[in-house]
Amino acid sequence: MRLSSRTGFALVAAIVALIVIALLITGAFFASGQDFAVARAELRDQQVFAYAEYAAAHALENWDASARALMSIGQTQTAQSTTDSPFESTVLVTRLDTLIYAITSEARIATVDGTGLKRRIGITVLTSRTGDAAQPVRVPEQAWNELY
Repeated sequence: MRLSSRTGFALVAAIVALIVIALLITGAFFASGQDFAVARAELRDQQVFAYAEYAAAHALENWDASARALMSIGQTQTAQSTTDSPFESTVLVTRLDTLIYAITSEARIATVDGTGLKRRIGITVLTSRTGDAAQPVRVPEQAWNELY
């Protein structure tokens, strides 16, 4: 009986097909995991950005006119620092001119994997004298700026 040169070809083809299918499945799982990680990072980034906006708006709402009037031009003070786990924020107020102030809000989040995200925004406000207190008003052309 003569053996053909194709003996065992089906076994080799089946093993190669299984390896190719396993590689495709592994690649799909890897791509899915990477997509999940990117989506999670983007979500955290948006949450930190929203918290920075919240902290800046809160500082604007709780404006301490008497403390701001005592600031010299160019001076920076910490307006508030808040912590709502896992978020933290620090708001700085800088006097730019006699009636112009810059509010800078920085928000941070500490993640489980040890990496932290940080976003910073700035608001320029004008103060207008109404009675005894100077009330801040956002500059109309510029609601806020994203700072890096």
